[in-house]
Amino acid sequence: MRPRRLRMSAFGPFAGTEVVRFDDLGDDPLFLIHGPTGAGKTSILDAIAFALYGVTTGGERAAREMRSSHADPATLTEVVLDFALGDRLYRIRRVPEQSRPKARGEGTTEQKPEAQLFELAPGTPLEDELAPEAARPLVERKVGDATAKVQELTGLTADQFRQVLVLPQGRFRDLLLADSNDREAIFGDLFRTGIYRRLEEVLRDEARAIEARGRSLGERRAAWLESANVADASALAARIEEVAAQKREALAAMAAAEQAARER
Repeated sequence: MRPRRLRMSAFGPFAGTEVVRFDDLGDDPLFLIHGPTGAGKTSILDAIAFALYGVTTGGERAAREMRSSHADPATLTEVVLDFALGDRLYRIRRVPEQSRPKARGEGTTEQKPEAQLFELAPGTPLEDELAPEAARPLVERKVGDATAKVQELTGLTADQFRQVLVLPQGRFRDLLLADSNDREAIFGDLFRTGIYRRLEEVLRDEARAIEARGRSLGERRAAWLESANVADASALAARIEEVAAQKREALAAMAAAEQAARER
C-alpha cells in the first residue's frame, strides 16, 4: 500500500484543512516525517490509519477524540486518503462520530460515522472533486463494510497494519529509552505477541496432559504385565502365543473326543 494524497479537516492538531501530497516525494518508498514536538507528525500517521481502518496508530484514542479542539464548529472532521495497491488506485473517506451545529435552529446534532471507498480510473487527478466516471463506488456509507473491504484489498487487519507499517512516535521514544525488560514489553505490545504466549501456554498444557496420559498408560501396562507374571511386552506376547497354542490343542482334543464318541 502506497499513500498518494492525504487530506485532513479538523483532525488532531489541524483546525483547518491540510493536504499532504506523498506523490511529490517521487517513487522512493522511504520518507521521513520530521518537525518539532506537537507539530502533528503522529497525527499524519493517525489520519492514514483512521482513513483505512477507522482507528489511530497507537490505539489509545477513539476516533471521536481525533476532532480538533481548535476547529470551527461548522467544520466537519473528515479524512480523505488516496492510495495505490500495485497499479490500482483507491480513495477512501471517513467521518468520525462528532457533534455539529444543526442545519436549522440552535444547538447541535450528532453526526454518525460514515465511510466511502472508491476505485479510481487510471490517471485520475488526485483532487478533492472527482468526475463521476473516474470513481467506481465500492462502499457508499457503512464504516464496517469499508474496513472489511480495505482488509480484503490490503490483506492486513488494523493491528497488522500498525505492526508492519507505522510505529507511533511516542512508542519509538519509549523504545529508545527502555531497559531490556521494558523493551521486550513494548515490542510485545507493538507486535501483539500475546497471542504467541497464549499459544505457548496451550501447547504446554497439552504436553502436560499427554505426559499424564502416558504415565497412566504406563501404569496400566505394568499392571497387565504383573498380572500375566511376565517381565516385558515380548514375554507377554510369547505368553499369549503359548496360551493360544494350548487353546488350539484343547479344541483339537475336544473335537477328537467328540468324534470318537460318535463312532461308538
